[in-house]
Amino acid sequence: MAGYRDDRPSRRDAPLSGLEVWLTGTPAEIDAAARALAAAGRVAWQGTRRPLTGTDVGRVRLYLRLTVTATRRGVHLAGRDSDGGGTVLPFPDRMTGGAA
Repeated sequence: MAGYRDDRPSRRDAPLSGLEVWLTGTPAEIDAAARALAAAGRVAWQGTRRPLTGTDVGRVRLYLRLTVTATRRGVHLAGRDSDGGGTVLPFPDRMTGGAA
């Protein structure tokens, strides 16, 4: 077959690592999601935006690979009993600012 390329893994290939994410949505949604994910780690690779077709016209697809540290970040609370204006979810390990 002319032009056939064997695409099996090779020992010469760099090992893939990190979090791999495919994002699909409107350009504004993709921008917001990419910013949020970049804040959680470091963007190691960003693919090219690909416009979708058919019933998804106006939406795009984007591939991201991120390096994310698997440690928990501290939660900054505005005040002792403040939720910072957000909805407080009942997670058992949530720091409330009071006695633990």
